[in-house]
Order: sequence, then structure tokens, then C-alpha cells
Amino acid sequence: MIFSVHIPKTAGTSFRNALKERYGEKLACFYGANDPATHPLLRVRRNALASRIPALEDAGVEVLHGHYPLSLVKSAIVDPSRQVITWVRDPIDRVVSHYSFIKERPTKWAFDQEIKSGQLSLLAFAKKRAIRNIATRYLSGFSPDELAFVGVSERFELGLALLFGDEAPHLSRRYNAIDARVPVTPRELGRLHSFNVADIELYGEATRLMIDRVTAAKGIVMPPRPVLAGTGVVRRLIRKAAL
Repeated sequence: MIFSVHIPKTAGTSFRNALKERYGEKLACFYGANDPATHPLLRVRRNALASRIPALEDAGVEVLHGHYPLSLVKSAIVDPSRQVITWVRDPIDRVVSHYSFIKERPTKWAFDQEIKSGQLSLLAFAKKRAIRNIATRYLSGFSPDELAFVGVSERFELGLALLFGDEAPHLSRRYNAIDARVPVTPRELGRLHSFNVADIELYGEATRLMIDRVTAAKGIVMPPRPVLAGTGVVRRLIRKAAL
């Protein structure tokens, strides 16, 4: 089983679509028991996720992708250097994008109503334990150099080429992109850095590993970067449904 960890706002939805193109029905997703994208065999509490791995394997599933920390499936990981894939993003950009996404879009995220109503500021959101150093917590117990692949979402197409070679999927759009980021003052930027020191270190290590991969690779052919973004499509559907 390949474990693909989707850290929020790191191009994980786009990667899910790339995996779907590559693996088809052999891909299972977990985004919580009640999320429609979650595989029928995984409609369980998060702490029961590992217990469902044998059932997935019996059903022919080869890849598990979704929002889950590696600690929840650690017992099912035999060799992380062959089984674990994830993507990371500049931690400050990630948290600003995360906040902007919740503010802009109808979501089921935690803190949704507080953000939309203006009761929860960017800094207050970023200071939440569930948000600060989120990548470090998702990958807790493993270092980037132990994993099969750690992509950098700012170089998503390059990452796809490194991971899949000539068979890298060509995506038609960027999924879950936001229309506009909330503004960030220099003071807020400094505070965001202080909230995410561990993630900044992790991101630096992941970037170094990706540079090493590029240096060692030969004849990399990247798939084209999509020019369309998913947000506009979703918004048009929402407006149409509201009429």
C-alpha cells in the first residue's frame, strides 16, 4: 500500500486527480467519515483508519490518499522509503492560502463560521494548535529523507515528472485554487514565521531533497502547467444553484 499524505493546501487535490488518472479504482481517499470523497470502506473514525488497510488491500486498492497524519497508519507502514508520498509548501504561503480558502469558499473546515464572520483573524487562526506547524505534525515520526517522495508544491509539475517520469499525468486545471489571498502586513508575516519554525525547517529540507533529485535526474520532461483554476468553476456552480 502506498500512503499519500495530503497536508492541507499543498496541491493535494490536484495530486489526488493525478493519482486518479494513474491508478483509477485502485485509489482510495480518506477525508473523514462523512466526506463524500471518502472510500466506502473508510467511513470510520480517524483513529480506526489503520484497521481498515487490510480490507482496502483485499479490495485491490494500492494507494490511500487524504487528510491523515502518518501516525494513524504507522503500524501499516513497512518501508516508508517505498510507501510514503507527500507534498509540502512554503509554510507562510500555506497558512495564508488555508485562511483565504476558508474565507472565500463554502467549506466544512473547522473555524469556517468564525473566519467568514470576521471573528477569527489570520493571526488567531494561524496560532491555533491545529494549524501551526501542520506539516510537521502530519509527518510526525518520519523525516523527509526517510520517505519515498516529498514534493514541493510550488514546483508541482516538476514533482510529477520526477515521480512518474514519462507517464506523468497532464491535468486540465489547478484544483481548489483561491481567487485572492488576504493581505498580510510585515508584522503579521513575522508572527506567522514564529508560529511555524518547525515547518520552515521541514520545508527547507524537502526543497534540498528535491534539488538533489533534479540534479540526479536526466531528461526531465514536465507536463504542462494548467492555466485554468478550479475555484471559478465551483463559484459559477454555486451562483447557479442560488438562482
